[in-house]
Amino acid sequence: MLSSPSSLDTTLRYAVSAKQRGDLEAAIGALERLLFYNSNLSLVEFELGTLYFRLGSYQMARGYFERVLNAADATADMKERAQEYLDEIAKRLQPDQWSGYAQTGFRYQTNASFGPTQQSLIGATRPINSQLRPQPDGNWFGAFALNYTHDFENQSGDVFEVNLGGYTAQQFHVSAVDTDLLDIRVGPRFGIFLDDLNGASLNPTRSQPECCSQMRPTSEVSGGGVTMHFNWANIALDPYAEFRQMDYHSTGLYPLASGLTGNLVTAALQASSIISESVRWNARWAFYSSNDASPWFSYNRFAFDIWFPCAIASPWGGPNWVLTPSFTVSPWFYRQPDPAIVPFVTEHAFEWRAGAGLDIPIQDRIALGLAVQYRAIISNIPGNTVRDFTVSLGPAVRF
Repeated sequence: MLSSPSSLDTTLRYAVSAKQRGDLEAAIGALERLLFYNSNLSLVEFELGTLYFRLGSYQMARGYFERVLNAADATADMKERAQEYLDEIAKRLQPDQWSGYAQTGFRYQTNASFGPTQQSLIGATRPINSQLRPQPDGNWFGAFALNYTHDFENQSGDVFEVNLGGYTAQQFHVSAVDTDLLDIRVGPRFGIFLDDLNGASLNPTRSQPECCSQMRPTSEVSGGGVTMHFNWANIALDPYAEFRQMDYHSTGLYPLASGLTGNLVTAALQASSIISESVRWNARWAFYSSNDASPWFSYNRFAFDIWFPCAIASPWGGPNWVLTPSFTVSPWFYRQPDPAIVPFVTEHAFEWRAGAGLDIPIQDRIALGLAVQYRAIISNIPGNTVRDFTVSLGPAVRF
């Protein structure tokens, strides 16, 4: 490229290589240098627009996409995609921004109650109850997330965020594990260390989740935390810490649930980056510490999750499908033996999950989601070993 700086083919190949490595700035530099020699290349202008968009430089991206719309050599498909980017940029540059996600569908599970493979002798952590024995069932589920952001439009990038999420699952037969969940998170996000860390921000939040099921009804759940975001070596990093106070109420089905009342502390780091143009990786490392009223319910837990969103060509043309294989490992260490089950053995367990999701675009913002997952918790106390295989299918919409 240095010996032939005006070569379109050479520079484009270099830009693609830099883009695949995640070095967006190098790709931008190469393409802008190419425009210096020939300013009428709509393909280059479109690529520059997408690169600036990924960097969050929406004003720069908008300028290039507008030039594509007016370019004589731009194809109809290129102009259509440029207009889609311009519509999204107009949305993101508004001081008040809304985004959301919703999905509904049906799920089948081989162990809907998530009951143990062997029943405990005395029903402390897992009661002897016919409703909680391992049994297959299906359910209707619904999930949504609604996000609001107000941009204060100052040079520090300070914003105020509200995140609302909800989930419901209504079983066809095992109604004891019907579940409803609502979670609200509110707090400002402050830009920090902008000269040293790319895109760094700090977000102290107030959390007010509410969860209810016949198996484990809860109320008066509240908490707070702090999240941070920054980019380092082309990797997006999001460390966070959270504290939650939970209040459980005993029921006839779960008579010792009140012993779960206590607090949960979480510290985690989430990371993501690009492997290639069509493959990303995402990972999360987390530590959980639960301190409950009944000390045998208290635990320390470590978790590692990794998943790989991969764009694959649609077999009948059109937008790419997204296949996301995932894997999780998580050891659990309880604090002391449960006197009602095995008085002299402290439980420790190893949880692992493997699965895959497939998103099939139907229209602009509507897709059909298919997911499969196998989950197992292998305990040194056989009565607490659990296994389950899940298949779910349903439409999803993003806005």
